[in-house]
Amino acid sequence: MATLDECEAYARFKEADIPFCMGVVFRLKSIGITHEQILCTAILAQTKSTFDELFERFGRDIAVMVTSITVDQTVPKARRERVYLEQLQQAPWEAVLVKLCEISANLKVIKESELTRNKRRKLLTQNIQLLKVLKKNISENQDKLLGLPKLLEGANETIAHFGRPPINFE
Repeated sequence: MATLDECEAYARFKEADIPFCMGVVFRLKSIGITHEQILCTAILAQTKSTFDELFERFGRDIAVMVTSITVDQTVPKARRERVYLEQLQQAPWEAVLVKLCEISANLKVIKESELTRNKRRKLLTQNIQLLKVLKKNISENQDKLLGLPKLLEGANETIAHFGRPPINFE
């Protein structure tokens, strides 16, 4: 089984944004996630690695979780977004938690950064779309983690900060 240290070393080698990765790991821990494979998934999701690379180095379970929440760059660009959104809907619950914490981290960046208004609006819209895609899975499983409602509330606060309607996860 892969360790966080091994995954972080690999992510550094692949030039992933380590502070962002650790922010996602922090969010996962804050909602009660301690399982090493899920925490590793959060780090490895930022490496732009293929299923085969991940499978060879970290095993099937991690490879499946990571690739279920990352964009497959081998899919033709015209179909890429549709395929990505479909695969998110089919992602395992543990991987959905990682994606949800990524979205939470992204929303914090959007709120606190000096992005242009257009760039901020585009990123906000993308993250809201991802939350809506994950909504059914989150709604069905949110009672499994005590810390999850607080994370969802924080996401909705940021969304409302920008004048957008909150997402109802119930």
